Amino acid sequence: MLLSSRGSWLTVLFLALLVPLFIAGSAPADDDDRDGKKSMTGVWVSSPPAWWVVRYDGGTFSGDVQMRWELEEDENGMITGFNIWHSPNPQEGPLAIGAMCMVGARNGSSVVISEAGLFNQTGPLVPSFEFECRHGGKNKARCLGNGFSVQPPVALTGNMKRLKNPEPQYEIEGFVIDDIRLRCGSGG
Repeated sequence: MLLSSRGSWLTVLFLALLVPLFIAGSAPADDDDRDGKKSMTGVWVSSPPAWWVVRYDGGTFSGDVQMRWELEEDENGMITGFNIWHSPNPQEGPLAIGAMCMVGARNGSSVVISEAGLFNQTGPLVPSFEFECRHGGKNKARCLGNGFSVQPPVALTGNMKRLKNPEPQYEIEGFVIDDIRLRCGSGG
């Protein structure tokens, strides 16, 4: 009786340990998680607005910026897309708006994306800003940005959130978004 009872107990214990492994192995795969890497494909917005600081000869200025990234990451971890941004600008009026073409690459759980302005260009696009991002979940990323030498020293920090059905926040986004996709070579 003791042996039979011990054998049953061990069987129950074995099954209790085996069932969670079976359930975890049969769970549906995350469609945005390839080999443990979170994809940057989708529309991302800064939430809350990202903070920036810039140094000019006349002093240091800071503020916030609302960004909308439309990105596509391929199976090799290469990223293409664009950024539409708007920010209060103390030197030039109440709101500054811009659009940038973006390219990037993945290195494990980190992503590096550089961008170049696409309007008022007379020659090839010149990279002017770089972001380093790390996923904080399937639909969240924490990003740090810094400007290149083509502009005054500038840095940015912000949280990006992926949206399923984003609406343009300003009329300019809806008006020019197809043109930006075309200029940046994004499929959209």
